[in-house]
Amino acid sequence: MAIDHLIYLYDPLCGWCYGAMPAIHGLADLGSCIVEPVPSGLFAAPGKTLDAEMARHIEQADARIAAMSGQRFSELYKRKVLANPELPFDSTAATEALTAVSQWNVRRELDALHALQRERFVAGRDISDRDVIAQALSKSLGDDAETWLKRLAHPDLPGLTNKRVARAKKVMKAVGMHGVPALVWPSEQGMRLLPGQWLFGEKTLTEQLALLA
Repeated sequence: MAIDHLIYLYDPLCGWCYGAMPAIHGLADLGSCIVEPVPSGLFAAPGKTLDAEMARHIEQADARIAAMSGQRFSELYKRKVLANPELPFDSTAATEALTAVSQWNVRRELDALHALQRERFVAGRDISDRDVIAQALSKSLGDDAETWLKRLAHPDLPGLTNKRVARAKKVMKAVGMHGVPALVWPSEQGMRLLPGQWLFGEKTLTEQLALLA
């Protein structure tokens, strides 16, 4: 039985989701399995910022993620993001932006997610800022930043995003998962959570999935 559809639960501020991106992109690029990104809303918390203790915890986790995945966490990110107590730690705007991308072209959401991740973890920019988001989407996907700002301001966007987050929460509840990243297989027998280590192992996701087929 071929596995042709997987649900990928993520949050744009999640360092582990950034670390999982090479595995997710590698599977999606093959085209034999549809990887459906669904935002979890895990870090959507208006008004929240990083305190020093949380920043230290994240930096330690980032070091583990870098070692496991090869993904880069720049010194600029550490200085401008982790060490900035005034910077919002809120994924609401980025999550809505990714919903806007899915409405524009459902096949480009993973590209957009990775673009925003690079803005944060490599360029050290604030991806709760719509101007930053619009510039990143323009550079990664095309169309100018003004066009993206108009899309990000669409009045239906919060409601559409809430529906997607509600779906993610339903899937997470079905598999008993509370964090992200998570890869879920909607099999004929129900939702099935795939092992998280598959996103960071030596074998590719395609090789791992072949064991289930």
